Amino acid sequence: MTFASTYPGRTTNQIWLPDLRARVQDVNRESKTDETTVDLDSVLEMERTALADPRPATGEVDGHGAVEANLILIAHPHDEMLGTRYRLPPRGKLTIGRSSTADISMPEVQSMSRNHARLNHLGAVVELEDLRSTNGTFVNDRRVISPRSLGSGDRFQLGAAHFKFLHEQDPEHAYFEAIYQLVMTDGLTQAFNKRKLEEELMREFARAQRHERPLSLILFDIDRFKAVNDTYGHLCGDFVLQEIARRTFEHLRPEQVFARAGGEEFVVVSPEMELAGSLDLAEKLRARFESEPFRYAELEVPITCSFGVAVLTPEMEYSAELYEAADRAMYASKGDGRNQVTSSQPAS
Repeated sequence: MTFASTYPGRTTNQIWLPDLRARVQDVNRESKTDETTVDLDSVLEMERTALADPRPATGEVDGHGAVEANLILIAHPHDEMLGTRYRLPPRGKLTIGRSSTADISMPEVQSMSRNHARLNHLGAVVELEDLRSTNGTFVNDRRVISPRSLGSGDRFQLGAAHFKFLHEQDPEHAYFEAIYQLVMTDGLTQAFNKRKLEEELMREFARAQRHERPLSLILFDIDRFKAVNDTYGHLCGDFVLQEIARRTFEHLRPEQVFARAGGEEFVVVSPEMELAGSLDLAEKLRARFESEPFRYAELEVPITCSFGVAVLTPEMEYSAELYEAADRAMYASKGDGRNQVTSSQPAS
């Protein structure tokens, strides 16, 4: 599911400015990976103010017409180096792993093997090859058994690190679009992140107040999530978070805002929805999480969630008050035994 831009009349391809590029910090390290890191706050600020730049960027092309490929780090177990770009030149190779000899060395990612995977730029295509890693290599959530050709925009996972692959004639445009999406979304679940949630909630809260329209908010949290990580491992925990998001997306309308607020906590903001509608949605999600098994590898992991639901009331002055009302209701659900839905107000 995709969401429309926050700003009417603005599409995501309208943020590519020389000024935007000037605000991105390019750090070309003395290594084979040719990394670029980016200031995500600067990109977010430019998204608010930028106009269109009609001039396309030009990608590096070799004598045979092969274009440079790029990898963007979009999720990391410690949220380190998000937005880092690694360049893969035509006919080049990149090995990724914990080893200090890997082209992209990530010793802090313990779920990654020493030499986990390799990208081979073959000219017309780029292949991703798993190097007999312990935890496997995944492309768009499917495990790689033999070398797999990547398409521009594919996501791939090595242990708990997630990358976005870009292979386009205009790599700068694709890169900044990927960074723009990273500013707004959680790289693991593809839901909005907390920063974007706060913007969307403030906007919807102000609109609902101004026009005296309904607004409701669902806050839910995975029960005993630490025990899931401790018992089954953090890769299983990542899978559960992704699966929670996937199932939630399937129940939402385009105008609803879905975000990962942090850790194992998720939020659904529903414009034009009364309390009864949000209670019904929360109960559908709760029942589905409880009844539909979460299967990770050969394991069946029992998962439940606790929900709190709140609606905008005349007494509320700030969007944070709506969030806090749902938060109190959610903790009431946990205090009453978990795996239930609690409302902050009586249902009419």
